[in-house]
Amino acid sequence: MMTEGEAGAEPSAREDGSRRDGWRMRLAGAALGGVGVLLAASTTVWPTRVFAVRAPEVGDFTKGYEQRIWSWGRQVVYSSDGVLLDAFGGPNPVARLVLLVVVLVLAAAGLATWVVVPGRRGELTAAVGLGVALATVTGSVVEGVSFDDRSMGPQPGLVEITTTAAWLEAVSVGVLAVTLGLVVVPVVLPGPSAALEHRASLVLQRLAPLRADAAPRADAAPGSTHTPSVGFSDDPD
Repeated sequence: MMTEGEAGAEPSAREDGSRRDGWRMRLAGAALGGVGVLLAASTTVWPTRVFAVRAPEVGDFTKGYEQRIWSWGRQVVYSSDGVLLDAFGGPNPVARLVLLVVVLVLAAAGLATWVVVPGRRGELTAAVGLGVALATVTGSVVEGVSFDDRSMGPQPGLVEITTTAAWLEAVSVGVLAVTLGLVVVPVVLPGPSAALEHRASLVLQRLAPLRADAAPRADAAPGSTHTPSVGFSDDPD
């Protein structure tokens, strides 16, 4: 028969295990969101679109230029041999760059708060940071997709190049959206989320003994397949 002390200790152990599993899931979600933030941060360094004009003249000589465009508004024009020709003469894009950096920093801070601070305060901080970052990055992607190269005027030989940074930015939108869902869905739908979290914790608990059994035992001889026996046995060996 279970004593009163044992009955009180069992729920406490379950609560500790549940808190530990919840912290692991938040940590995994924060790591996923951190990947999205890093992917979006690549656009602060590299351009997302390049418009190249190539006009071959004699032999292998090529005369033209490349117009490199960043998602935050910077535009630089280089000649075909890499010489700087002109810079963007419109509004100063530095303010948009600062805004992008601040938004990504807030998203990273929200993810860190979500891991460290359990409860609604951590979830709200992460949701706000991720929501603002997702809106900013999505707006940049939509602006790039909807850009019409005909606005640059008729230019023979004009080629539009989508850079690697542009693809990373598009992937970051999906990653940030999934992370935001991991934060918001448990608050909006606590019942199904709790059931899913319970199943995930059961899977982790089942995998833990398998990992322990797969680990080599200290009392087993190297290269031996014989499992050491514990207790009494009829086998004289």
